[in-house]
Amino acid sequence: MAEIRTGDSGGDGDGESRAVRSDICARLDEIRGFVPVERRPELEEILGALRGSGDPAGPQAALHRLLRRCGVATGLSAFTRGAGIGGLPAAVEGHPVVEAYVCPGDRCDRRAPARNQPVPETCRLYGEPMRRRRLS
Repeated sequence: MAEIRTGDSGGDGDGESRAVRSDICARLDEIRGFVPVERRPELEEILGALRGSGDPAGPQAALHRLLRRCGVATGLSAFTRGAGIGGLPAAVEGHPVVEAYVCPGDRCDRRAPARNQPVPETCRLYGEPMRRRRLS
């Protein structure tokens, strides 16, 4: 297994790290699809470190390296924020979004519109239902 350094900051990282964690959550099923069965224990170790309370930069770097070894040329960059991934639209059908489902651990900035969706999405990283939060 690869060594995963999580740092001693005790924080959740900066805004960029939160955005990357959000993208990992939103696309975790797709990420898992690129990791062969024999490397799944390494992936789960990395995800466990990412779920921890330390600086996420180390686990994110380890995930990037793992994906590169699994044949994803751009590593984690292939799954990070592009047009609308994990984001919250400014409006839905011409009305401002006032509520959204957010990360259950408040550790990333992933948001999913809650309008007309009584059942929350599940956070793929933590395996818990996302929390409904009023945004405006």
